[in-house]
Amino acid sequence: MNQNKKIDKSAKAIYSVFKENKIDQLGSEVLSVLSKISNTSNKFKQFLSTKRIDLNTKKDILSKIFLDNLSTQQLNVVFCLLDNIDFNHLESINTKYQKLMLSSENHIIVKATTAYQLNETELSELVSSIESKTKSNISIQNITDKTILGGIKLKVGNTLIDGSLSTKLEKLKQSMVNK
Repeated sequence: MNQNKKIDKSAKAIYSVFKENKIDQLGSEVLSVLSKISNTSNKFKQFLSTKRIDLNTKKDILSKIFLDNLSTQQLNVVFCLLDNIDFNHLESINTKYQKLMLSSENHIIVKATTAYQLNETELSELVSSIESKTKSNISIQNITDKTILGGIKLKVGNTLIDGSLSTKLEKLKQSMVNK
């Protein structure tokens, strides 16, 4: 099984189990914390990933590490993850899990690429416009790319809407060349 399928399968499985047990939000928080720690500490990531340390020893060590920082329920989620996922892919599994959480809440992530940074008013108007058309809650990420010259490129879910000046000029150039 290739890596992406394995990651998708893991994320969907833990999401399904957590949702069924009504701990999907708790699972989201624990995954984010573990992902953040493993991204900042290679030793922690290696500890979670290694097969040389048996699971019970890992659980004992993690209990001591997180004693003052995680609740018993959160620690049990960590143990569940330890038993069931490949920690070499923790960041990707977390990303996929967070997307599953958002999509279940009718939430869409929108990437707006513009030639300059949009101000709060422009972002607010854009959010309102997209929310009214999609009937979903959205989060918007403004990406600046001077090469588009003007206009906007929107990535809404898996759909790309390209209203950039650079693309319009390129299409005009192609139409003139083809005549």
